[in-house]
Amino acid sequence: MTASTSPRLPGTGLPTEVTSFVGRRQERADLRQLLGRFRQVTLVGAGGVGKTRLALRTAADVRGEFPDGVWFVELAQLRDPDLLTHQLAATLGCSPPAEQTILTMLLGHLRDKRLLLVFDNCEHLADACADLVDSLLRACRRLCVLATSRESLRVESECTYLVTPFSVPEGPGLEGRSESAGDAVALFLDRARAVCSGIDLTRKNREAIVDICRLVDGIPLAIELAAVRLRALSPAEVLRLLREGSEVLAHDGRRMPERRRTLRGCIDWSFDLCTRQEQHLWARLSVFSGGFELDAVKGICQGSGLPEPVLDLILSLVDKSILMPEAGSGKARFRLLEMLRQYGYEKLRDSGEDAPVRRAHRDWFLDLSVRAAGGMLGTNRRQWLRRLRRDHANLQRAMAYSAEAHDHAHGLTMARSLHYYWVADGRFDEGRTWLARFLRADDGTVLDRLRGVHAAGWLATLQGDAVASAAILHQGAQLAAGSEDASAAALITQLDGLHALYTGQSVATEHLELALERFRVVGDVNRQLETLAMLTVAAALGPAPTAAGRYHGACGAMAELRHVPALRMYTAWPYALATWRTGDSNAALSSAREALTFAASRSDQLSLALCMETIAWIEASRGRHVTTAVLLGAADRLWSRMGTSTAALPGLFRFRRECESECRRSLGDSSFDAAWTRGAELTLTEACSSGMDERDAAAPPGVATWITEAGPLSEAGLTRREREVVALLALGRTNREIATELVIAPRTAESHVHQVLSKLGFHSRAKVAVWLTDQLGRPSEAPAGGQQAGGARSEQPKGRLEISRCIG
Repeated sequence: MTASTSPRLPGTGLPTEVTSFVGRRQERADLRQLLGRFRQVTLVGAGGVGKTRLALRTAADVRGEFPDGVWFVELAQLRDPDLLTHQLAATLGCSPPAEQTILTMLLGHLRDKRLLLVFDNCEHLADACADLVDSLLRACRRLCVLATSRESLRVESECTYLVTPFSVPEGPGLEGRSESAGDAVALFLDRARAVCSGIDLTRKNREAIVDICRLVDGIPLAIELAAVRLRALSPAEVLRLLREGSEVLAHDGRRMPERRRTLRGCIDWSFDLCTRQEQHLWARLSVFSGGFELDAVKGICQGSGLPEPVLDLILSLVDKSILMPEAGSGKARFRLLEMLRQYGYEKLRDSGEDAPVRRAHRDWFLDLSVRAAGGMLGTNRRQWLRRLRRDHANLQRAMAYSAEAHDHAHGLTMARSLHYYWVADGRFDEGRTWLARFLRADDGTVLDRLRGVHAAGWLATLQGDAVASAAILHQGAQLAAGSEDASAAALITQLDGLHALYTGQSVATEHLELALERFRVVGDVNRQLETLAMLTVAAALGPAPTAAGRYHGACGAMAELRHVPALRMYTAWPYALATWRTGDSNAALSSAREALTFAASRSDQLSLALCMETIAWIEASRGRHVTTAVLLGAADRLWSRMGTSTAALPGLFRFRRECESECRRSLGDSSFDAAWTRGAELTLTEACSSGMDERDAAAPPGVATWITEAGPLSEAGLTRREREVVALLALGRTNREIATELVIAPRTAESHVHQVLSKLGFHSRAKVAVWLTDQLGRPSEAPAGGQQAGGARSEQPKGRLEISRCIG
């Protein structure tokens, strides 16, 4: 069975299965036993035999045995073995500090964790996978690995498990329904019903269906490809066409195992059912990696002889189950299943068109990168970010082509055009890797190389790698000295100012002011905006924070001049910091929250982290320490993903350190850590909501541990869970908020609330806070009914803040 799974963000574990899982009961039992005995198990077998689906289901079966999680690392789209550790780090949602290699960070991160890594499709990266797995298993004694590959990884600790095709009934005359026909027939019927409802195993079609499964040797992918043809054909017609395809395959001439030839015959058959134009398009689409959109298809098909537009051909390939639509992007997006992509690329290579089509693919995504660079500081920033994220695998493939073709100048242009993308998404390591690779070749004009050095310097500086940024700055200064272009001097001056700002040098403002003036001379508005933002940061951290207002005002004036009011938000978070430092915490909080809303609308990871940090510092000064700890946890999760932190900028780190110390003194280490952990587990949407909420955050789930067993709630006969519900009711939480904070279903929360009110004798949830306030103020008997409980009011209620302190 093929891996029919939905996409997921890094760190969410296993992808969701979107088609039913059929059979493999014995294999699953075998693998559960093997994972209990061996630390690495590799599923090997022919392509399309169902290794991925079996690995996913097995991982789900044993998930409870790995308290630190099960993590799925998909390698089908990865082409560069040097990026294997990057892929694993991205999956785990972590990045290394500047002074560590990614492998060193991974070993430290995983050393004491009890978790399962599932590496999928290792065959094209077998050597790199073997080296990485061997290093991980030797250093991390509680780590286990489940891998899928067409061949063994040949690691010392490896146990290989051969995944064989489904068994198929041997002869004709099969009686009964699908349940007695074996897994192969059951899979065929399951997939056929998705395109032809009501189909079943009958006397009329039984022999043809069994023969189809037998002819493809029970290989799940081949069965699925055949089954979907029932959309237009009968089982007998499918069998006839499949048999004709196998006869053609006999003349292939390639020496390969029979099962592999049979599977190839199934794909050959799908290819032969396409028109010549569809075949031509299929081959050209194989250059894409990880999906594509219609504009990109048009870009690589110009001059190919295909009709315009190609949408009809695209839809035809979707109907024939060659292309798979991808949901969730908001635009029509498609992908080739990996085996069909590889098949198409063979056809492309055999035709001699692979080089020009890959070059067309590179050129189109180079143009996309350049256009994105121009739009990332405008009102369409979020749309550009989303597009670049969707096409991340294609961007990698395009840059890989430039490296393979020794076309380093175009590769450098592409890598430095993605500068804003690398920064906004926190992809510092990846951006630095590509830029370093192309800069080593010493190709391109001086200005192009200087722009590449400038981008690399930004990434190194933001990551806190002062040594590397100093070396890059020196390289840039040498290049600028050999250029007469005014832009070159402006770029290196700005980079000098950024480096000075992040290393705490007093000359930062001087250099940035000079850069701003030079960018004005050359008319580079985007660079002026970026420099104004850095000047605002420098002023906010300096001895005279009121100076930040001047730069913030200049940014606003530029926004008005360009008729894009939102552009003034680029200086909003440092202006909020400066305002807070002058003592106006209310105005500072308003500005910081406005900046947070703006950053969220642009989906800018770096800006989000900075805004959350700033709001946390302001909230700490207002005594809202639980909210502060939650926001710090959310920010730290973002910093970790990006491989940097506020420590990269000592001026910011000072505020972070003071803020955390104050919160720990107020809350205590255990309560602070609990709130921090809660923040680190929030989604971005939830974290932003916490930053905008005027209420102090509630105690994290498990709050009943701070309400004594012998207290008034226990005396009232409330269970542990009901005591948790009372505490949250007292803080004014709704049923839905209670469900979220206690990780229970809304209906369950509603039931608990009803039970609590019944036991306490109340008809109104509002009375719970009043009564609990009174009980925390003085010992009292449990209420016997609504009148008694409701009348037990304190003359001087302590209020919800006191309740919050009592429960955590």
